[in-house]
Amino acid sequence: MEISKGTTYLSLFISLLLADFLLLFYFTPSEYLLIYSMIIFVTALLMNFLSTAKNFILVLIIILSLGFTMVFFSGTTIIAQIILIEEYLLIMVALLLMWLFFAEVKKNDKERNELRIKAKELKKYIGTSDVLTHSEFENRVRFITTATKRRNEENYYVLFKAREIGRATESLTYTLETAILDTVRSDFDLVTQINDRTYLLFLQNTNRKGCSIVIDRLFQSLTAKLNNIVVPIDYEVFDQEEIRFYFEENKIEGLIK
Repeated sequence: MEISKGTTYLSLFISLLLADFLLLFYFTPSEYLLIYSMIIFVTALLMNFLSTAKNFILVLIIILSLGFTMVFFSGTTIIAQIILIEEYLLIMVALLLMWLFFAEVKKNDKERNELRIKAKELKKYIGTSDVLTHSEFENRVRFITTATKRRNEENYYVLFKAREIGRATESLTYTLETAILDTVRSDFDLVTQINDRTYLLFLQNTNRKGCSIVIDRLFQSLTAKLNNIVVPIDYEVFDQEEIRFYFEENKIEGLIK
């Protein structure tokens, strides 16, 4: 609704700007037309890079400077003064409309970026798989950890990383992902992707022995899928404190705060 309203405002400002430019170019003598065109062009260029507040200050400076400058160029006749006043008013309206236009554009861009971020945060899964997004993974981990602490239960993390093996790396990573999803308890365990080759598995209410069982089961599945005795996958097991230290050490943000 807000973006639709913003689009309406933009259309209105563009229409008014075009009308103002037509009037300005129609009534302005040829000797001043180039000067006014340069003022408008430079102002529009600067407004692309400045904030809305700074753009307003820029417009005020130009309007005041132009007003004082026109005083020196005004003739003694009333007609000459009226013409300059008309030109000044048209320029002033054009600059103010440009400020409103760019303010609305920047506002719409900000709203769109905020919506993209919000949509990304609300998104639960990566692609069509059951691999959770970072935000969803962390939210669920936080909720589960609160409950397991009350019951004095332990939670563990297992980090799986596919090795770099040239062109087959992407295929290996996909095989790792499918094997993890086939191995874990879908109602209890959580999976997220750290980067292109690394997956983090959260195992609730378990211990290191339970982690070893999951790892063995995963490697059995990978061995069968890859038809290879040596599986090019590395793994690490962490408890709650160890995983925090790992992310701090590797400067990975957005998980397990």
